[in-house]
Amino acid sequence: MAKSSRIRSRDEAILRQTVPPAATPETEEMARCLAELARYYRHSAVGRRCSGIIHNMNTPLQVISFHLELLEQKSREEANLLAGFNDPSFPELAALHEYRRQKLEKLHHEVDNLRKMIHRITLQGVHEGQEEYCYLDLNQIFQDELELYLATPFFKHRVEKEFTFTPGLPPIHGHYVDFSQSFRHLVDNALEAMAESPRRLLTITTLVQNNCRVLRVGDTGVGIPPSVQSQLFQPFFTTKGTQEKPRAGLGLYMTRRMLAPYKGQVTIESQPGQTWVTICLPMVR
Repeated sequence: MAKSSRIRSRDEAILRQTVPPAATPETEEMARCLAELARYYRHSAVGRRCSGIIHNMNTPLQVISFHLELLEQKSREEANLLAGFNDPSFPELAALHEYRRQKLEKLHHEVDNLRKMIHRITLQGVHEGQEEYCYLDLNQIFQDELELYLATPFFKHRVEKEFTFTPGLPPIHGHYVDFSQSFRHLVDNALEAMAESPRRLLTITTLVQNNCRVLRVGDTGVGIPPSVQSQLFQPFFTTKGTQEKPRAGLGLYMTRRMLAPYKGQVTIESQPGQTWVTICLPMVR
């Protein structure tokens, strides 16, 4: 038995021990929910530990940045010295200097990327923890989420991306977490649908149409059979769950629930090789 399967079985057993005996036998939907709950519980524990690690990474990154700046300053001084150096070995020395300069530049670039990613993760935690309503820039929320997806190799290297964010999208008054998590549900579904596709194109568009803020997420995955499309928003319904990777079937259901206070409408159009999910958020006057 694989290690992940042993961990999942142990977590499910613990959960069942802590839940009072049910009056009716455990259904398939309940079993999948327990498995998904165990998975989220494990991930939340890891997430809490990682949040502390991320917070503590700021100091060493600042030290690394400081010393890189010193090295770059010395590199510039070295370049000035080499410019006035008259020696047959000058071409070799100049080539070595240029090599070091390029590597320092690359290191500085990667350290800056790490700092930006840590900043985004920290801000995401702060925003998603807020309980008060506030005015939100949906374009910025979606773009920040997509930047964090770049930490996933599949998304970064194996998925074509076509993003269009209409400038001036009217802000919406609400909870940050309602929109960030709803967006993640849609992107996660799209990426899973394209896992085995010959072409993987993720299309994301925002626009204003018929007095609504509109988000469209398209993928070139396997598509959703017409026979099950009417069930997609039912709780516990899923077309992706397997024994190795159970799914509770709550993603689209929760997306619709989270957007309901904003009178949001979620629609799906799908055929083999192309699926579009459209969210319409009316601008209430």
